[in-house]
Formats: sequence, structure tokens, C-alpha cells
Amino acid sequence: TERLGWFSDGEDTFPRNATIQIKDCETGLIFKAKVLYGTNHLDAEPLTAADTEILLDINGGASFSYRRRAVLVQYNGHVYAASIYSEPHGDQTITYNNFDGQFCLHFYGSRTHGTDVLDQKHQDAVAQAMKSTW
Repeated sequence: TERLGWFSDGEDTFPRNATIQIKDCETGLIFKAKVLYGTNHLDAEPLTAADTEILLDINGGASFSYRRRAVLVQYNGHVYAASIYSEPHGDQTITYNNFDGQFCLHFYGSRTHGTDVLDQKHQDAVAQAMKSTW
């Protein structure tokens, strides 16, 4: 598991429209997502309706959540520690995935979009993910 410094390497690591795999550290469930973009952190959306269902299962099956969760992101032969919250919001490009918007992925040192601050709960989840392996 690698620690990806968002502002030193992260923005250039994940190209737009790339497909990534995300593993929840608590449940072990894995789903695929499409990268939308990222400035202060990465914004993505579940690739298919089946991936959305897995993301919902990660959150207990009833609803999505703003709760930060430790996750691993696999892309291009690397596994990176990250944090996710699954509440759909903002833009979307996939209309058939049963997910109305995007979700946020934070990495080491990333910041929120709206307030441009380091979210300590995300950073704590990234540190927790560093203790996990794919």
C-alpha cells in the first residue's frame, strides 16, 4: 500500500475517464469507478449499477453516507491508501449506474473543494488505510 501525496503526485496519477478499483478496508468489498476529475481531491462515480450496489452494501445496504471510510485504490499496478464518503452529489457522466452524482476520494494531504481545507477525518481514514493491503 502506497501513500500518495495528492499535491505532489496525485493530480497526475489518475487521468480523466480512467477506471479504478476501490476496496473498502472494513468489509473487503471491491467495486469499480470512473475518474471524473480532481483538483483538491479525486471525484469519481461508480462504473455500473452493480458497482453502485456494492458501494451501497459497503454502507450497510440502506443509504449512502458522508461517513469517511478507509479504502484502497488500485490503478496501473499500484495500490494507494485513500478515504471515501459515498454520498452522491455534483456532476455525473454515467446515467445508467443508479448513482445520482459523484463521490469524493481523498488521499494524503488532499483538501475539500468548497472550503479548501484539510479534512482531518479523511486524513485519519487515509492513515488507517495505510495499514491495509489489497
